[in-house]
Amino acid sequence: IQLAGATAVQEMGGPKIPMRYGRVDGEPTEKAPPPFGLPSAKPDKPGPEDSAWAAQHLREVFYKYGMNDNDIVALSGAHTVGRAFKDRSGTVEESSQSGTSYTRKGAPQAKKSNTFGGRSWTKNWLEFDNSYFSQMKHHDREVLVFPTDRVLYVDPGFKPHFELFAKDQAAFFAAYADAHQRLSELGSKFSPPCGISGL
Repeated sequence: IQLAGATAVQEMGGPKIPMRYGRVDGEPTEKAPPPFGLPSAKPDKPGPEDSAWAAQHLREVFYKYGMNDNDIVALSGAHTVGRAFKDRSGTVEESSQSGTSYTRKGAPQAKKSNTFGGRSWTKNWLEFDNSYFSQMKHHDREVLVFPTDRVLYVDPGFKPHFELFAKDQAAFFAAYADAHQRLSELGSKFSPPCGISGL
């Protein structure tokens, strides 16, 4: 899975991620406190404090793994690719049977994809670049912006990183590759102990 993810990022135009392979399967002896996994897309009860909730939530999810605000913003930039679906996450109205002008069957942005529909965070959702940052403030009605996306250019801790990545794709790529690698190796043991790299 790690090899596939790193390879997909690079094949879509993103950075080469210096991954280590050779993980040893196992069950962690000390599990991190909840919330686990990916951040929630939306608060349970939307309201005027969405940005405060979103900033706190992102930090609760990532700080416990040793990530900082720069890492959070960089990892959020992975939304430059992909889509959300009603029939999967329930967070958008578009399903795998419907989509936006960028994601429905026949859309030029779908390129040679065999899957269609959903709502993407960017117009060119099969290209890994910094458009998630550079285009978000344009308020394109065809793309997805959750409270956890919008807060990145509002919160004082996230905003400087967001603005840098919007202007400088190389800075985004460097920060993303570093954060992706560290997040993927959290709690891992390798055989041999230093892992296998250079692939």
